[in-house]
Amino acid sequence: MSKESIADLESLLESAAESLAHVSSKKMFGCYALWVKDNVFALVWKHGRIGFKLPDEASYAALMKTTGADPWKAGPMQMAHWVLVPEAFHKKPAELKKLAAKAHAQCALLEKKPAKTKAKVKARAKAKVKKKSK
Repeated sequence: MSKESIADLESLLESAAESLAHVSSKKMFGCYALWVKDNVFALVWKHGRIGFKLPDEASYAALMKTTGADPWKAGPMQMAHWVLVPEAFHKKPAELKKLAAKAHAQCALLEKKPAKTKAKVKARAKAKVKKKSK
């Protein structure tokens, strides 16, 4: 996927979320992402797909049943509650707007995760090294 196409998807996602309250944007895993109350709810994945986080299991399952929907995987790890929407949705701004609103509403209710301090990250890494060497 070309960078121009990624930029087009970023614009499309911005348009889908333009009427939503308290939205900010910043990078996550090197990708353009939308946030509400310190929780990410949408992104443009580097492979040229738009993804939404749907913490509600019923919403997640319903979207995953849609032909062309895929779970979002960062490397080998599948990201919980994330769906990459069918590429056909990239041509359906009304569908994207509905999904953005749904993901926004669900993620706005999530509690903010506590920030990891550098000391905690270093301590965890050190513990893993010790565990492996035993």
